[in-house]
Amino acid sequence: MGGSGVRNLERRYRTLLRVLPRWYRRDREEEMVGIFLTERDDDLDLEHSWPGWGETWAVLGLAVRTHLAAGAALTSVPAKVVWRGEVVRALGMLGLLLGLYYATSAVVQVFTLFGGPEAVPWWRVLELAPFVAFPALLSGRRTLAKVAAGAPALLSVVALGQPGPAVLMWTVFQLPSLVTFACLCLGFHREAPVPPAGRLLWWGGGAVTLGVVGGVAAGTGLLLLGLVTAGARVFAFVRGDAVFGRALSLFALLQLVPVVLLAVAWDEVVMSRAVLAVLLVLAVVLPVRRRSKAAPQVG
Repeated sequence: MGGSGVRNLERRYRTLLRVLPRWYRRDREEEMVGIFLTERDDDLDLEHSWPGWGETWAVLGLAVRTHLAAGAALTSVPAKVVWRGEVVRALGMLGLLLGLYYATSAVVQVFTLFGGPEAVPWWRVLELAPFVAFPALLSGRRTLAKVAAGAPALLSVVALGQPGPAVLMWTVFQLPSLVTFACLCLGFHREAPVPPAGRLLWWGGGAVTLGVVGGVAAGTGLLLLGLVTAGARVFAFVRGDAVFGRALSLFALLQLVPVVLLAVAWDEVVMSRAVLAVLLVLAVVLPVRRRSKAAPQVG
């Protein structure tokens, strides 16, 4: 026992609770520690035991829900926490739209480049999983959406174990997909709202249409995505949608990584990629909302 009279088990519980945001711990920490220590009055237990796995996972899940707050169960949530959660969820939705684009492009290329599905390895069927994930999330089936969205991400992770620089470069190109998949899993927790299906169906249709264009015009995918991202960034700014604008800024930053990698790997500057890089940088650094005009002073 320490000089302060705090037993080791209590100290370990308080250490675990530090994963929760400060605003939440301020009101709930003492209550939670008291619940954890209920009926644990054995001296040996209080000195040498640790929080159980079930308690640890429960606290970690609560940490996700409170850091990315959403839902009526949480009260007195700081505005910046709510805003952060909305941005992460918007970035996760952008990842699903990106998955629809890649899946559609893959289907088109199967017929335009490979001559039919019989010439394609069986595992590439996993690339079609976004067609399941997108409607699943819009209908509120979060677990199914995350599992389906994780199938293409699994291909990227498996590719990391393969030798050769080409595979590493391909994995870097998947960075936007991997990061947005993580945002999807973290942002759409059980208390998060279901995305509005009516509006997002239009965006999904746009992603599929864009995928058809990208599949036919093979090799233009990076440029096409960058141009659409920059255009959507302008659209969000005009509408005054700061959440969507910030998510697009982060999305543009993720796309900059493969653009820079291409410039470094090939040691040459291509005009189209230079223009794309400038557009993406502008999408990252420009403000996400208009400055409010100062109210006129009355003399």
